[in-house]
Amino acid sequence: MKKKPGFEFRIALTYFLLGVCWIIFTDILLETYVKDSLHWSNLQSVKGIIFVLISTFIIFILSRRYAKHQKFIKHHLQKSREKAEESDRLKSIFLANMSHEIRTPMNGILGFVNLLEDPHISDENYKNYIDYVKKSSERLLDTINDIIEISKIESKEATLNLSKVDLNESINFLFGFFQPAAKNKGLQFNLKNSFSNEKIFIYTDKNKLESVLANFIKNAIKFTQEGSIEFWCQRKNDSFLFWLKDTGIGIPKARHEAVFERFIQADLNITKPYEGSGLGLSIAKAYAELLGGKIWLESEEGEGSTFWFSLNAKSVK
Repeated sequence: MKKKPGFEFRIALTYFLLGVCWIIFTDILLETYVKDSLHWSNLQSVKGIIFVLISTFIIFILSRRYAKHQKFIKHHLQKSREKAEESDRLKSIFLANMSHEIRTPMNGILGFVNLLEDPHISDENYKNYIDYVKKSSERLLDTINDIIEISKIESKEATLNLSKVDLNESINFLFGFFQPAAKNKGLQFNLKNSFSNEKIFIYTDKNKLESVLANFIKNAIKFTQEGSIEFWCQRKNDSFLFWLKDTGIGIPKARHEAVFERFIQADLNITKPYEGSGLGLSIAKAYAELLGGKIWLESEEGEGSTFWFSLNAKSVK
């Protein structure tokens, strides 16, 4: 690829060519129509003044265009720099959070395993310590799974494994699986499935479909301290609509898009009171797009949230 001449070279060349062409053209005109030498001399001066005016105007236009182009480049470079700095900052926060999410359950597991080595431990303490080890192990496993899944998405290695899926079976499984967690927090967890009395099979990736809905449910349980969570399912011709409505802390409107981005959360300090990797919704969005669907949300701070998932999938027999 040939290197484009610099701006100063183009200006000089333009000025030179313009001057040469002007001199040749005007000399031909003068030689043709002017016979008086005194008149010729006066017209040569006028010709020079006209050339200076025209060339000044052309160079001004070119310089102004160049200045605008440079300003445009500078603006985009500044935007790119700010974006890169923001990305680095968010990744630093993300890595610090990941470190916390791995270290905390690991310390819990090791600490309670040491306590379990006490030969005089009571049955009640033994049961409690085992429970703590189990919960810490599950938290650690969730974090590791999220890291693995997001790394597959980032490297474009996430692929679909299509099969015939019983949609009602998947919905009922998710509802039953998360019901104890909601009950432990004192939350009402309700399922409203408009096609529960039908046998519906669709051709899709079962694991990714359930992962999208599971992330919605986990998110709702995590950020809802009191009230209820409603899991809705509705069929519209060849599409299925799922949504989770909660009475949780809600999300500010300015952060609605951010919650689906990798390394970003609705509140960058959210992990202090709430455990978790913060990758669930970005994984859900990536999987929804792989399945040919889309997700979005409706939420106001302090007023709860509703997460939607629309999936185009024909039912099969």
